Amino acid sequence: MKSIYAAALVACLSLSGHSFAQTKLVMGTGGTGGTYYPVGVGLAKIVSSAVPDLSIDAISSGGSTENVRLIGKKEIELGITNGVVGALASSGTGVFEGKPQKNLRALFSLWGNTEHQVALSKDVKTGTIADLATLSGKYNIGGRKSGARTAASLMLGAVGHDVKDIDLEFLAKYSESARALQDRRISAANLGAGMPVVAVTELFASAGADKVRILSFSDEQLAKFNQAYPGLYYRKEIPANTYPGQTKAVPSAEYANLMVVDDSVAEEAVYRFVKAVFENLETVHAIHPSAKAIKLETAMAGLSAPLHSGAIRYYEEQGLTVPDHLRP
Repeated sequence: MKSIYAAALVACLSLSGHSFAQTKLVMGTGGTGGTYYPVGVGLAKIVSSAVPDLSIDAISSGGSTENVRLIGKKEIELGITNGVVGALASSGTGVFEGKPQKNLRALFSLWGNTEHQVALSKDVKTGTIADLATLSGKYNIGGRKSGARTAASLMLGAVGHDVKDIDLEFLAKYSESARALQDRRISAANLGAGMPVVAVTELFASAGADKVRILSFSDEQLAKFNQAYPGLYYRKEIPANTYPGQTKAVPSAEYANLMVVDDSVAEEAVYRFVKAVFENLETVHAIHPSAKAIKLETAMAGLSAPLHSGAIRYYEEQGLTVPDHLRP
């Protein structure tokens, strides 16, 4: 019955002059306390409004890794993921060992995912991420299927710490993780996202800047990242006063986030989606401070999966050169 309905839908759209059959796409975002969720919801509303016959439904999810897996299982069509997960998925390594996601396609780069490793002040010894290996309590590394967990595991491994030796918690939602930190049920939390992170803002406001601290990344640690994963991580500073009572800048690190899609989604649908985003940038930038980083000139920066043909079509129409390594 489902296949009959799909065939009828294709026929109707063809008769009406439209060249794509899908009118509704589901987008996986992340937990409600992070950045993926509000940006995903905002983009879905903008595209759905700009393209009347293309409806985007943004849902809360476990984040980067789960979104890629859901796309692979054809349970959703679109998703936000980070560069770390995208690279592992495309190559079939890490959490995707032996299972490369050949169907994964990139649409555009979003913003940098700034590391926010937040610890109770009483557990801070060096002030760097090395403190995650010497906590008195648990470290919430993120949801079991989340990209946050994947990225943190790679990060810790790159600087010489095996996550198996750390007492871990697996709270998926940033808001829940921040509450657990405030209540001293955990000693540190992985809250990386685009600045400012809502959960971190609320944590500093409620717990007090003297009770929690954002751990920094030393030059030596960043060099180890680049040695293990060339070009994936780069220096990013969290400016002073980004969060309540945070009076000093924090030298952190960052990696890119990107919008991805199943390669089976019709080229016309993807083309219209990408076009709607870049032709409504003023509205897009108003969604969230992190969304201001979405720009046509950096649309292909840091992508770790090949582009969808619909995205390639739009970029070439805009006079952009698509690198060979981003072609399927």
